[in-house]
Amino acid sequence: MTRTAFSVTDVSAALGTPVAAIEVLDTFVASEAEVVRLRLRRTDGSSTTVIGKRATGAGATAARQEIRFFQQLAPQWNHPAPRLLGFQNHGDDVLLLSEDLGAMRYHVVGTEVSDAQLHGTIDVLADFHAQFWNDVPDYLSGASEPSVTSTAQAWPPDVITRNADAVRGEAERFFATTPELEPAERSVLAEVVDAWERQFRARVADGRAITLVHGDFHFLGNIFFTTGDPRPKVIDWSELKPGLAPHDLAYCLTVVPSNNRLSRDRELLRRYWEALRKAGVNDYSWDLCYWDFRFSVISNLFQSVFQRSVRWYRTSLAAIDLLDGRTTLTSKPPLL
Repeated sequence: MTRTAFSVTDVSAALGTPVAAIEVLDTFVASEAEVVRLRLRRTDGSSTTVIGKRATGAGATAARQEIRFFQQLAPQWNHPAPRLLGFQNHGDDVLLLSEDLGAMRYHVVGTEVSDAQLHGTIDVLADFHAQFWNDVPDYLSGASEPSVTSTAQAWPPDVITRNADAVRGEAERFFATTPELEPAERSVLAEVVDAWERQFRARVADGRAITLVHGDFHFLGNIFFTTGDPRPKVIDWSELKPGLAPHDLAYCLTVVPSNNRLSRDRELLRRYWEALRKAGVNDYSWDLCYWDFRFSVISNLFQSVFQRSVRWYRTSLAAIDLLDGRTTLTSKPPLL
């Protein structure tokens, strides 16, 4: 797609109000859509900026899911997403317009996350997960095609097998073009993926302690902060799916450095668990929460394969070892 993908006619139709002119200010990296910052000049001469996302083909499926989030799920709680300003949905051609967080003085902090921001992030996550605890919307409980974030998918159980097969196929292609990885590093994935599939199916077999997860919750581009407010705004809600609640936390903490990650992660996870309880989730033990967190770290390794990133593959290996994640592949989930 090119910048002409955002025409005055289409943007006006999506907003439901006429726009006189459009200027593309910035273009952002996105895997299956074109995402830009637009300056819109209204017919009265005033102007504003918005974020435009246009997706076609395979990317349109994710864009439609994001629209569904805003229409059906966002009204249910005090969500952290920017407002959806308008959209057009024409099958395999979808246009979304949303608030410009940059204009609202929000920004991505990357790896430089303060303790207050970590705590604010945990509070937002707990609110979100508690809202859909054991109450995943029916339309998100069906099987979906594996994607780069599909390893969070916990329901229905047969999707877990499809995800594991996708990991195996992508790993074969990744390793074939990645000579930097040592044989011992490669062998870990083959060692864990079969056990992960088996354990994940056992963990979710009775459908308990499952919630809705963001699926791509990270500080490098999807979580934004503004000065004076530790609670973030979060974008890209197209990968929502049933999952284990700590998955989002385990994923976002991957990039945050620490001199003692084991102690840091356990402390933050405890805060998260206590926030869940405060929000009314009383059927989720600390032992199961800690098991789920360490188990979720393993799926970070799979995501690094989908992303074909040697750096994140090795970062995930180190986290699995540090948090003793492989123990969850042989220990029974403490469901009782």
